Amino acid sequence: MTALPPATEMGPLWKTAPGWSADTGWARTDGDLAVRVASDLGFDLDVDQQWSLDAILAEDDDGLPACGEFCVVGGRQVVGKSVTLVVAAVMDVLFLGHPVHIWTAHQFRTARKTFEDLVKRLKRHPDYAERISNISESHGDEAIEFDDGESAIEFHARSGRSGRGFTTGRITMDEAMYVQPGDLGALVPTLVTIDDAQVRYGASGGMLQSAHLRSLRERGRSGTDTSLAYIEHGAPFRACQDGETCAHQLDTAGCALNDRELWRWCAPGLRAGRVTERSMLGQRQKLASTPREFSREFYTWWEDPPSEDGGAFDFNRWKDLADPAAERGRGPVFAVATPRDRSWCAIAVAWRRPDGARQVMLTFEEDGPLDYRPGTAWVPERIAELRRRWNGRVLVDTNARGLLPEDVAEEPGEADQAEAHNALANAIEARSVRHGNQPALNTAIRGGQWKNRGATRALDRDGDIDVSPAAAAAMAMHALPAVASTPNIW
Repeated sequence: MTALPPATEMGPLWKTAPGWSADTGWARTDGDLAVRVASDLGFDLDVDQQWSLDAILAEDDDGLPACGEFCVVGGRQVVGKSVTLVVAAVMDVLFLGHPVHIWTAHQFRTARKTFEDLVKRLKRHPDYAERISNISESHGDEAIEFDDGESAIEFHARSGRSGRGFTTGRITMDEAMYVQPGDLGALVPTLVTIDDAQVRYGASGGMLQSAHLRSLRERGRSGTDTSLAYIEHGAPFRACQDGETCAHQLDTAGCALNDRELWRWCAPGLRAGRVTERSMLGQRQKLASTPREFSREFYTWWEDPPSEDGGAFDFNRWKDLADPAAERGRGPVFAVATPRDRSWCAIAVAWRRPDGARQVMLTFEEDGPLDYRPGTAWVPERIAELRRRWNGRVLVDTNARGLLPEDVAEEPGEADQAEAHNALANAIEARSVRHGNQPALNTAIRGGQWKNRGATRALDRDGDIDVSPAAAAAMAMHALPAVASTPNIW
């Protein structure tokens, strides 16, 4: 295993793989053929894209993938992540004998865009066009079939049900910063019975919610994982001239986000001429009102949880209270919370346990994603489903008011919500609460901070960390009756 330390010259910040080359562990690779296929499709690959294909397509002495997982992290539209992954998918079904490649993205429109672009490129080349036997454009069932249906690339938006019913050895997870455990539960089990299975990830820098991607980062950067090939593009951290007081405006002198050298560092496409400086400036202007998003998306300056000390809750004690296998009980209480901009939303549930403690966790579909997802459009239908099944009370926080009908949800006041936040902190201190050990809820508990509100305090809902999962859990827990009146069956 060879690992590059943080970059000292322009190029990937991190680049690790088991074996690395035929001299040190790869018996062979079809990377050279993949480069020719890329050219046929109209892609001019840079050296790091070529390295990525070498790693993806490398085999050991038994003819199995040298890398069971591959992950590329870097700025959107300036690294060429999808190009590398698309070429590898085409290699799978047209040249390497894999019958199905499953391509997934967080959003349907992203998967659809990749599908449409690939169809155009395949049709432009006569040899590939001749092998296309069918193109399915049905919404949610996009697919390109080859050689009279002997192989196919299928495109899906991720959900708890995506990929079920398939047996495939090749899966791509685009937009992997959004990957949640439920997504993996739906897709990865299809690989269990396949000796030469491989999962590939493409992502921008991680968000606070990107627990799975963060675990890939830690494994990849370590350079010690014998199954993961990892490449991370970005810019080394450079503080702004005005430090933390920098306004990050387009005309702010000394702002690191306006540093053209950092632009070139983070964008191999810019260095290779595929991307223009004008295009980078356009992206900077587009995200001028959200500088943190620009630094994450392009510089790969990750959003990481804060340290475990000094927050609203005792996180060390919280970790000790995990019980994800807790028996479920009758009389649950559900709660909905969202940040002010409604960019994400969380649904939590609480119930009384046989031992008298209270259990809290984010709701989820069986083997599906946690109910902490982008936007709010999905919430009314999900709450209706939960009520049909469990008939529990539903509460909404201030930011979620109006999201559900008045006859469905209770809307506690600000004082009641603050009381719930404090009650959760007290329950953690008293060890009278248990939880599902879910990454999104853990992150919110770890990062929550207090904000004074008159004579009391409440969770700071306007900080850098979205504490909605913790706020929802607090409301649900606090609304439970003092004593359980029925046996646990939920």
